[in-house]
Amino acid sequence: MSTKGRNSSNGYHAPCTFLSDYIIHEGKWLRLSEIKYLDPHGRERCWETVTKLAKPKENDTDTVSAIAIYRRLLHYDVIVMVRQFRPPLNAYTVEFPAGLLDSGESCEQAAIRKLREETGWHGEVTHASDLLAVDAGCSSAVMRYATVKINGDSTDNLMCKPIIGIDNEFVDVLMIPVTELHERLSALSREGNIVDSRVEAFAIGLQMGLKFAQDARKDAASSQQASLPLDGSCVRTGLGTKQTT
Repeated sequence: MSTKGRNSSNGYHAPCTFLSDYIIHEGKWLRLSEIKYLDPHGRERCWETVTKLAKPKENDTDTVSAIAIYRRLLHYDVIVMVRQFRPPLNAYTVEFPAGLLDSGESCEQAAIRKLREETGWHGEVTHASDLLAVDAGCSSAVMRYATVKINGDSTDNLMCKPIIGIDNEFVDVLMIPVTELHERLSALSREGNIVDSRVEAFAIGLQMGLKFAQDARKDAASSQQASLPLDGSCVRTGLGTKQTT
């Protein structure tokens, strides 16, 4: 294998070098630009990209999405989704509650606000992700996820309703049992909705996690694997089995 253009210290390709960003057109919300850069071999290349203009300068992320789990005593866990019309697709999509950050707002604050605006639920952020690419081949947009816990038994959530929808956004709130997520997403697709790729990836990951846990239980029940933990913390990865205690 050729090593030309590779960094000998880590095995990666040599870094690309940014040259310029030429604005082709700028609207109210988006900018279309042509970026010029040098590839690892030193050749100049061009790339068209879209940039969101609504991001406050002090924020490092364009948007935040809330993975919101609704819980009530003696009830199944439910994941909160939203369905809304997206003009670029000319279709309705199924997404996590999400939106832009206001100036000076943290990722956690924005996640709680957007969840409240779009679904009516009050929640508590339990985790925020690192910076993530949205559509790196087309856009410079980046985002963060926030995991949100909704206490369905709290007084704040007994009489709640969305606070948007009059003149800017029209959102249908979907409450889907976690154990039925993948099947319900397939049904929504058959109805003509388009499921956001991140929602589908989450559903597939959830299924895989459950499958790994089931496989670990089966292994632990066998005479040869009786020492494996029952919580699925030991899974087969193809890189060798690691047992945790």
